[in-house]
Amino acid sequence: MEHQFSRKAFFDLMWSKPIKDIAPDFGISDVALAKFCRKNEIPLPGRGYWAKLQAGKPVMAFALPARGLGRHETITLGRDEWQGREAQEKREREQEIPPPPEFPETLEEVRIRVTKLVGKVTYIKGLERRHRVVATLLEEDKARTEKRNASSYHSFYDEPFFASPYERRRLKLLNSIFLALAKLDIKAHAQGKNPKDFTIHVGDSSVTFKLDDPKAKTERESWRPSSDARRPVTDPLQLTVSWHLEKIDGLRLVWSDGKEVAIEPLLQEIVVELVVAGEMQVRASELYHHARRVKRKADLIEEARQREEEAKRKERLRLQRIERARIEHLLDDAMSLRMANDLRAYIQAVLTANRTSAEPVSDDEMAEWSAWALAQAERIDPIQARSFLLPVEDPGEESKKAEVRTITPSQSDLEVGKPVWHPNQWYTRLHR
Repeated sequence: MEHQFSRKAFFDLMWSKPIKDIAPDFGISDVALAKFCRKNEIPLPGRGYWAKLQAGKPVMAFALPARGLGRHETITLGRDEWQGREAQEKREREQEIPPPPEFPETLEEVRIRVTKLVGKVTYIKGLERRHRVVATLLEEDKARTEKRNASSYHSFYDEPFFASPYERRRLKLLNSIFLALAKLDIKAHAQGKNPKDFTIHVGDSSVTFKLDDPKAKTERESWRPSSDARRPVTDPLQLTVSWHLEKIDGLRLVWSDGKEVAIEPLLQEIVVELVVAGEMQVRASELYHHARRVKRKADLIEEARQREEEAKRKERLRLQRIERARIEHLLDDAMSLRMANDLRAYIQAVLTANRTSAEPVSDDEMAEWSAWALAQAERIDPIQARSFLLPVEDPGEESKKAEVRTITPSQSDLEVGKPVWHPNQWYTRLHR
């Protein structure tokens, strides 16, 4: 199961009791939990701490260190296992969401701290001292050049990417930036043989930026070289930091060559802002995910409420349909009883009239007819057939009887169940 804590709450938990007593709550070993704490820069009590504390001896406690640049403020331990949609949504509705992460340090305070850590950034004019990323690009370019020179047929595939003055300047800028970041143990990498995008890792955050011609299209992504070997160094360059989260006021993300100033004098600011961007990206991401999680829980609660209301509504309609069907059955029985009694009265009237008739029907014929007619009356008599004891089932939502008219709260049950009257109703509703 996934557990989320603020760094302070997790630190307090780790210092509340021995780690061997805490680890089972998360379903892991104390060794794994200790490794997790080291990864997240959470100090743990030293060996013998709890024994000395229990014996009343003085112990040394550590304070929670400041969160590293680009490190998460929210610590997530474990993960939820998929148990089906209903179980997943039930867990999300019922789980307790911690308060939103707090970042008391302002953007300007972060920038001042990073500036002190970065120190002076120098533009390195040569490429003798190379960062690993730049060295790899130049080595691959050298291999392509050697292959081209050794071949009698020059192929586009073997053209060097970084031979022009423009590309050499671009590599020098990248080299200066990466070497300055390496002093802070910030790693960088590039993808592809002729990359336009580069990524640095500030703590738990990955910052991607592009250093290229501001009007560059997609040539750099193809197998062709982006420019010929004579491309001048005066062509403009622009460094753009990729940002897909909510915009943060005061955070600079773009630097370009201008008529009066080039990018080189801005290297100090660029390096600082790249690190600051990594820190602000973690903040924006955590706040975004917390807000999304809160909204998700609220949406699930509202959906559950609507489903419950819909279920109650359908149950009310079902009970109303059954009640209408019961009343309809009652009225049918009453009509059947009246018809049975009318039939018996009619039979008696025929027998009486036959006895006083001038040309009476024979007794055998009258007996046969009256027996048959009385049998019909007995058949439709609800009392004799005990049809009033038959169970009444839900006719279903598609029942025409349920769609005859809308029920209002002021109507009685008898009015709800009573069908619309039409001529000869009592003798045309024989459902047998």
